[in-house]
Order: sequence, then structure tokens, then C-alpha cells
Amino acid sequence: MGFKKTVAAILIAATAAGSLLCAPSDALVVRDRLYAQKFSAIVKELQNDTETLEAVKKLDNAVVFLSVSDGKKQAKVAEYPASELDTAMVDAYNDVKSSGVNPKWMRLDVVISEKEYTYKNFQKEFNNALAGSFRSGVAFDKKYTSALLETQINSGGILNYSDGTFNWALVNKELARMGKEKLVYVPNKLYVFKTQGYFAENSGFAYRLTNGQYNNTGIREFGTDRASLTELAARSSQYLSSICDATGKFKYGYDPISGKELDDYNILRHAGTVWNLIMQYEMTSDERLVPVIESTLAYLKKFVVYKDSSTAFIEDNTLLNVGGNGLALLAYCNYALTFCSSKYNSLIRALANGILFMQKPDGSYTHTLYRNTFRIAKDYIIVYYDGEASYGLLKAYEVLGTQKYLTAAQKAADCFIDSNYEELNSHWISYMFNELTKYIPEEKYFEFGLKNVMANDYMRKLYKSRSGKNSSNETINAVFELYDRLISGGYKCDYLEEFDEELLFRALNSRAEYGINYFMFPEQAMFFKAPDTVVNSFTVRED
Repeated sequence: MGFKKTVAAILIAATAAGSLLCAPSDALVVRDRLYAQKFSAIVKELQNDTETLEAVKKLDNAVVFLSVSDGKKQAKVAEYPASELDTAMVDAYNDVKSSGVNPKWMRLDVVISEKEYTYKNFQKEFNNALAGSFRSGVAFDKKYTSALLETQINSGGILNYSDGTFNWALVNKELARMGKEKLVYVPNKLYVFKTQGYFAENSGFAYRLTNGQYNNTGIREFGTDRASLTELAARSSQYLSSICDATGKFKYGYDPISGKELDDYNILRHAGTVWNLIMQYEMTSDERLVPVIESTLAYLKKFVVYKDSSTAFIEDNTLLNVGGNGLALLAYCNYALTFCSSKYNSLIRALANGILFMQKPDGSYTHTLYRNTFRIAKDYIIVYYDGEASYGLLKAYEVLGTQKYLTAAQKAADCFIDSNYEELNSHWISYMFNELTKYIPEEKYFEFGLKNVMANDYMRKLYKSRSGKNSSNETINAVFELYDRLISGGYKCDYLEEFDEELLFRALNSRAEYGINYFMFPEQAMFFKAPDTVVNSFTVRED
């Protein structure tokens, strides 16, 4: 049976089923039609993919995985090998359709290549691999009677990346969920395979999924143009809104493998998240975000502790944290600038004064104070706090125009230069120096801002890195903005002769492209325990 006939047969069967059902079963009629429409869209996409069809012909048999999810529960996965591709697809289709799952999302994966390993050789190759970097499926026998997709392996925590071994109990648990027989012994040979995927989110349209290297495998083609990235911002801002309760508190996070909510909370991360929500509003102009922003700022205000009427701090687990003040200032100052509001000006002034209270004569900061006595708890914890506090002062200066905040930030910058802070490659220091050069475009500040990403060959590491730290993207963007200001403003900076601007441009583009890898599209989310807790979020695939 050819592909066109396969699709036609499915549509006819769905229509016939609908005609036999009485009114109380209308939901089943709709479900059957959704199955037919989505599968039809996927098959039509496969029909036009001659490269995949040719790859399948070269294999001993055709193997397909068809997965469906209602968006709330982990996908039902049907895996079928057959001598002919259309036979395998019809068998898989009938299997998932009989599962009763409402097909909000449907994904087809077709095996296009395989490589044989002994289990020992597999362990050697993937020993101490970057967590989450395995981008292939695994069959545990040559006939594919037992096989798992890459998405099943990674969403279930099945592969131990520290030593390249499988958790066989979890393998059997996932095979049982697919209706497959459990493995009774550890196989001597494994068959590592690649698939070409297709995904239907809307009934009449299917995506051909990417099938490249580590950072662009198994997701839809997605660009780094303004429209595409604004769409990601819109999706992720709605995700953040959805996990914010009526009090303005966020759900802190989820363990994606178990689906359980994390019971931790960190008010510093809360402040940073509100700051990001405000920036997302700037990008998207989505008015639905405004009440969420208002409520989350109000929640943050509950953690403000006043030393006196003009000096305040953010309380972080009974301690007062200079970095927390900086993050809170970013949230309140960006609110003031975005909404042209003076609503929080007195609080902005008090938080900025709190940072001045914690600044030493040489420009450095005391990092934490005790809540009740305002005495030193820890003089130094991490360089991030220095950058957060200084950046916050500069935003307070932007809002209030108070000279002492700019002067204090400049004193801190001079201290960082004297202390060789560029060796620490801190992203917060990059933000801070980028901001400082807006107001004091002196050569030494441009030079340090460039050195902060060049020291220790850090920019090359960012360019080559497959790690999912969001700070990598943020660092490159801050340095690019500083560099652009330096060049467009015609300022003097002898260090430019040593600076690798070509590498900056390459890193800027590579990190932007890699950043899309952080986004949890439905075609990935559907394999996790609770897809609705992760879909449309930004995450780190290595986690």
C-alpha cells in the first residue's frame, strides 16, 4: 500500500467509525478525526522527504515510532518494525489510536541509520559524556523488538552519563509502558540509531524536525531572526505567567523526570525572574503580563527590610544580600523605565542606599549582613554579588539621576580593574561594565569589558561550548553591546588591536543559535512525565 492509499484508508476508516457512533460518543468522533488529520499531515510531510525514504530502503527493515500525548500526560509510544514502511506506520497508527489518548500532539520518528556496538564499547564511547548529549535511540536487539527513542532515554533519566551505562530497571519500566516484553538479561550488543522526526501540533500541518548535531536535533526548524525570537519570548512569558499564583509567587521549578514540583524558593531568583518578565513585556507588548508583573513586584516587596527610612535590603534566608539588592533594583528600575512610573522610586532609593551601606572605602562590597543587627555575616561569597550590586546602582542612577550611585558604581569598577576581576570572567561584571560605558565612556572601562571575555581564552570557550548555561548567551550579548558602543561612538581603545572581533561575531551567532536549544518545544515536552509543567519553558537540556 502506497503512502497516499495509506492516508486515504485511514481517513475513510475514521469517517466510517464516526458514522456508526451515536450522539453521546461525539467526543470519540472528534478524536478519531484528529488522529486522522494529524497522521495525514505527518505522512504527507514524509511523502515529500525523498532523503528519508531512500535512507529507509537501505536498512534491513523499516522501523517507526509513533507517539501521541494529550499535553498533560507522558506520550504513548508505539514502536513497530516491518518489512515495509507503510505497514509499520499503519500498525503504529492503529496501536496509538486504540490507546484512547486525545492526540493534542503527534510525532512520528523513522529510523534512518544504525550503528552496532558491544555494550562495553558503548560504555567506553559515552563514558563521562556531557549530560544530555546523547542524541540517538537504542535498540536492544537487531530486530528492534525492544527499542527506545533518544527522547525516551533522556526524559526518563535512563542513561548514566558518568559511566555510559543504562539503568536497566528504568529501561524495562519504559518498555513495559510501551507494551513490550522486558529484557531478562543485559544484551551483549546494542544498535544505536538515528531517526528523522515529524511533528503535528495543529491538525492540518506537520513539521519536519531537525536532524543535525547535538544542539539542533529533534526540534522544529527555528531561526534567530527578530520575529522568531519574539515568539519564543512570548511563549516563555506565558509559561512564567502560568506558574505564578495569586500572591505573586512563582512555582520555583519542576523535576522534569518525576514531574514533581520543587519545594525550594529563592527570593533572589524571584527578583531576577520579574526583571526578565518586564523585558519580555518590552519585546512582546503582551498586556496579559502586566498584572503578573505587578503581583510579583508586590510579592518581592514583602522581603524588603529597612534599617531606617532611607536604607533597605532584600532578606535572603535571614541574611541581607548585596546581590539581592542589585537584582531587586533591576526589577523595580526596569519597571519604572518600561512603564514610565515613579511608583517605586522611594524603594529604589532605599535599596540603592542599602548597597552604599555595604560598600567599602576601596569600592568593594561586604556580601551579606545579619538580619537583626546589620553586622557583617560574610565579607565575600561570590563575584556575582559584586556585579549584581554595581549593575543595580547604575540602573538606580538611570531612574533617579542621583550622582552618588554612579560615583559608587565607578569606584567599584576601578576596584574590579585593580583586583584583576577579568580573570573571573563573570557575566554580571560584563553587564555592569556595558552599563557603565553608557555614562562614563572611558578607555579603561571599554578595555576591561573586552578583557573580561578574552581572559583565559573565555570567548573561544563560549564559542565552542555545548554547555547550556544561559549566562554564556548573556555575556556575549553584553560584550557585543559594549563593543558596538565603542566602535559606533568612535572612542579610543588601544586594546582593540588585541581583541578578536571576528570571534565575537562568530560566538554571538553560535550562542544565539544554541540558545534555541534551551527552549522546550512540545515535540520534546511530550515525552516527560508531566508535559504541561515543562512545555514552552526555557530549560537546560543537560539537566
